Amino acid sequence: MRYRYRSIKEIPEEHRPREKLRKLGARALSDEELLAVIFGSGTKGVDVMSLSKRVVKHGWQKLEEMDLSELTSIKGLGLVKAMQLKALLELSRRMRGSYGGVKILSPEDAYEFLKKLFDDRKESLIALYLDLSHRVRHTETIAVGALNRVHTSPKEVLRPAVELSVYGVLIAHNHPQGYPEPSQEDILFTERLKRACEILGFELIDHLIVSPEGYVSLREEGHLD
Repeated sequence: MRYRYRSIKEIPEEHRPREKLRKLGARALSDEELLAVIFGSGTKGVDVMSLSKRVVKHGWQKLEEMDLSELTSIKGLGLVKAMQLKALLELSRRMRGSYGGVKILSPEDAYEFLKKLFDDRKESLIALYLDLSHRVRHTETIAVGALNRVHTSPKEVLRPAVELSVYGVLIAHNHPQGYPEPSQEDILFTERLKRACEILGFELIDHLIVSPEGYVSLREEGHLD
């Protein structure tokens, strides 16, 4: 035996999702009810609760993997609601991420974030990938090695930027011993990377050199003007 599922019109008004949310808070709502609040309304022939149930039964993990064309194959889920769902899933993914709330708005912000990522025994090149609000979307260690090997090609730095469709890239490398003074090689690499970013439509936000003595920002030094 299966319990009959009631449509939104059959649910007493005081028990409908929006009213429950207002009175009891979001935690009191089921997944279907929360999604119904986000959708706001159903579509022709499908009320919002029936549509939400139909969507949720696919499972959140599966829904995250589905593209827009697959989502719109769910009966009653048009393009606009599919885009709403996709945006919701992406926000959820970002909030689950380690860096979802971190903003990099200055060299000091970048230094505080990055100094925890470097191994003080090895020189490495790390890239931060930022969205339009300068929130960290992703971090990646691009290269590890001695001073003359740590720099790599702009292609290796920008591949994740293309995959993630980010706004900008900030790179940093460390000097485990000594001062954070940029070498001529550092400056030339930064210039090459800036040109590559301009071609592909990304912003090269900064290049930091980090050491136990502190940091140097090549933007502050005038090399990214």
